Amino acid sequence: MAFMDKLGQMAGKIGEVAGDTFDYGKAKGKIVLERGKAKDAKEALGQYVYDALKKDETLDITKMEEFCAEIDAHLAEIAKLEEEAKQSGADISGAFKSETGDAE
Repeated sequence: MAFMDKLGQMAGKIGEVAGDTFDYGKAKGKIVLERGKAKDAKEALGQYVYDALKKDETLDITKMEEFCAEIDAHLAEIAKLEEEAKQSGADISGAFKSETGDAE
Protein backbone atom coordinates (compact mmCIF):
# COMPACT_ATOMS: atom_id res chain seq x y z
CA MET A 1 0.00 0.00 0.00
CA ALA A 2 2.97 2.33 0.63
CA PHE A 3 3.84 2.09 -3.05
CA MET A 4 0.34 3.23 -4.03
CA ASP A 5 0.53 6.13 -1.57
CA LYS A 6 3.91 7.19 -2.99
CA LEU A 7 2.54 6.88 -6.52
CA GLY A 8 -0.44 9.03 -5.55
CA GLN A 9 1.86 11.68 -4.07
CA MET A 10 3.98 11.75 -7.23
CA ALA A 11 0.88 12.05 -9.40
CA GLY A 12 -0.28 14.96 -7.27
CA LYS A 13 3.08 16.72 -7.61
CA ILE A 14 3.09 16.17 -11.37
CA GLY A 15 -0.38 17.71 -11.55
CA GLU A 16 0.77 20.71 -9.52
CA VAL A 17 3.80 21.22 -11.76
CA ALA A 18 1.69 20.93 -14.91
CA GLY A 19 -0.71 23.53 -13.56
CA ASP A 20 2.13 25.86 -12.55
CA THR A 21 3.80 25.44 -15.93
CA PHE A 22 0.55 26.30 -17.68
CA ASP A 23 0.08 29.38 -15.46
CA TYR A 24 3.69 30.40 -16.11
CA GLY A 25 3.21 30.09 -19.87
CA LYS A 26 -0.06 31.96 -19.70
CA ALA A 27 1.54 34.77 -17.70
CA LYS A 28 4.42 35.00 -20.19
CA GLY A 29 1.91 35.28 -23.05
CA LYS A 30 0.10 38.09 -21.24
CA ILE A 31 3.42 39.86 -20.65
CA VAL A 32 4.15 39.80 -24.38
CA LEU A 33 0.71 41.27 -25.10
CA GLU A 34 1.12 43.99 -22.48
CA ARG A 35 4.55 44.91 -23.85
CA GLY A 36 2.97 45.27 -27.27
CA LYS A 37 0.24 47.51 -25.88
CA ALA A 38 2.81 49.65 -24.05
CA LYS A 39 4.83 49.94 -27.25
CA ASP A 40 1.71 50.94 -29.19
CA ALA A 41 0.87 53.62 -26.61
CA LYS A 42 4.44 54.97 -26.77
CA GLU A 43 4.25 55.09 -30.54
CA ALA A 44 0.89 56.88 -30.36
CA LEU A 45 2.40 59.46 -27.99
CA GLY A 46 5.35 59.94 -30.29
CA GLN A 47 3.11 60.23 -33.33
CA TYR A 48 0.94 62.80 -31.54
CA VAL A 49 3.99 64.91 -30.62
CA TYR A 50 5.47 64.59 -34.11
CA ASP A 51 2.21 65.55 -35.84
CA ALA A 52 1.63 68.51 -33.52
CA LEU A 53 5.15 69.84 -34.04
CA LYS A 54 4.97 69.36 -37.82
CA LYS A 55 1.72 71.34 -37.91
CA ASP A 56 3.21 73.94 -35.55
CA GLU A 57 0.45 73.26 -33.06
CA THR A 58 0.62 73.63 -29.30
CA LEU A 59 1.05 70.35 -27.49
CA ASP A 60 -1.88 69.38 -25.27
CA ILE A 61 -0.29 68.35 -21.96
CA THR A 62 -3.52 66.65 -20.84
CA LYS A 63 -3.50 64.43 -23.91
CA MET A 64 0.17 63.60 -23.37
CA GLU A 65 -0.52 62.76 -19.70
CA GLU A 66 -3.29 60.38 -20.84
CA PHE A 67 -0.84 58.57 -23.10
CA CYS A 68 1.67 58.39 -20.23
CA ALA A 69 -1.00 57.04 -17.84
CA GLU A 70 -1.87 54.33 -20.37
CA ILE A 71 1.80 53.41 -20.71
CA ASP A 72 2.22 53.33 -16.93
CA ALA A 73 -0.82 51.06 -16.58
CA HIS A 74 0.66 48.57 -19.06
CA LEU A 75 4.06 48.69 -17.35
CA ALA A 76 2.43 48.07 -13.96
CA GLU A 77 0.56 45.09 -15.38
CA ILE A 78 3.81 43.74 -16.83
CA ALA A 79 5.51 44.04 -13.44
CA LYS A 80 2.61 42.22 -11.77
CA LEU A 81 2.62 39.42 -14.35
CA GLU A 82 6.40 39.05 -14.15
CA GLU A 83 6.17 38.67 -10.37
CA GLU A 84 3.43 36.05 -10.75
CA ALA A 85 5.50 34.17 -13.34
CA LYS A 86 8.56 34.34 -11.09
CA GLN A 87 6.60 32.93 -8.15
CA SER A 88 5.16 30.20 -10.34
CA GLY A 89 8.63 29.36 -11.64
CA ALA A 90 10.00 29.15 -8.09
CA ASP A 91 7.23 26.73 -7.17
CA ILE A 92 8.05 24.56 -10.17
CA SER A 93 11.74 24.34 -9.38
CA GLY A 94 11.17 22.85 -5.93
CA ALA A 95 8.25 20.60 -6.74
CA PHE A 96 10.18 17.32 -6.84
CA LYS A 97 12.50 17.82 -3.87
CA SER A 98 12.12 15.99 -0.58
CA GLU A 99 12.77 17.55 2.80
CA THR A 100 16.46 16.64 2.47
CA GLY A 101 16.72 18.47 -0.84
CA ASP A 102 17.22 15.29 -2.87
CA ALA A 103 15.03 14.47 -5.84
CA GLU A 104 12.49 11.81 -4.96
